[in-house]
Amino acid sequence: MNKALASIQPHKLIILIICFALTSIFIYLRPSSKAVEKKVPLNQVLADLEGWRSSGLIELDPRIVKSLELDDYINQTYSNGNNTMSLYIGYYLTSKKVGAAHDPLVCFPGQGWVVSDRQKGRIRLNTNPGDSIAYSAMMVQREMHKELVVYWFQSYDKTNPDTLSQKINSLWCKLFKAREDNAFVRVSMPSQAKSLKDAKETMSAFIRDFYPLFLKYVRAGTEDK
Repeated sequence: MNKALASIQPHKLIILIICFALTSIFIYLRPSSKAVEKKVPLNQVLADLEGWRSSGLIELDPRIVKSLELDDYINQTYSNGNNTMSLYIGYYLTSKKVGAAHDPLVCFPGQGWVVSDRQKGRIRLNTNPGDSIAYSAMMVQREMHKELVVYWFQSYDKTNPDTLSQKINSLWCKLFKAREDNAFVRVSMPSQAKSLKDAKETMSAFIRDFYPLFLKYVRAGTEDK
C-alpha cells in the first residue's frame, strides 16, 4: 500500500486529496433527502385529460399492491374516437423501492405474450425545447390480440428506458435534488387496425398530453422543502 502511494506523483496525490475533501464536504452540507407525501392521489391528477375520456380507476387486487410495494398508482384506460390507451403508473416515494416494479420483458412473456420489435427511443415534448422522454417500446401478441407497449422508469423528474439508468439517476436525484420519488410508467394500445408508424404517432400524442400533468405531480412538494 505504501509503495503504491509512493508511486503516485505529488500533484496527482494533492488532486486526489482535494477531491476526497470536496466530496466529504458536499455529503456533509447537502440537504438530506426524504419522502414527500402527495396531497392529491395520482388517479385524481390524471382523471381528466384534454381530448381524452377516462374510464375511471381500475383497482388492483390488494395482493398485487402489496407485492409491488406501491405507494400510489393509476390503472385506467382513455379513449379518443377510435383510439384507446391503457395507462399504468406504479409510484414510489422512496429510493429504497427502486427496482420494485417488474420489467415488462419479464412480465409479458410470463403471461403468454410473444414479444417483438423491441427498441429504445425518445419522445419530444411540447414544452421546453429539448425536453424529451427516454423510453423502451415493444410489440406484444397473444393469439390474435396485438398491442404496442411503451414504458419507462422514472427517477424523480428524469426518464429512463431501463432499470440500470433508473438506479444511476435515482442516486443522482437523491444526492443533488434531495428527492427520492420514482415510478414505473407503461402505456399500451391495441394495434391490429393500425400500422406500427401510426400507432407510435397516436401513442406519442397521448404521452405528450398526460406527461406534463404527471411531471407536475412528481415535483409537487419541492417548494415546501
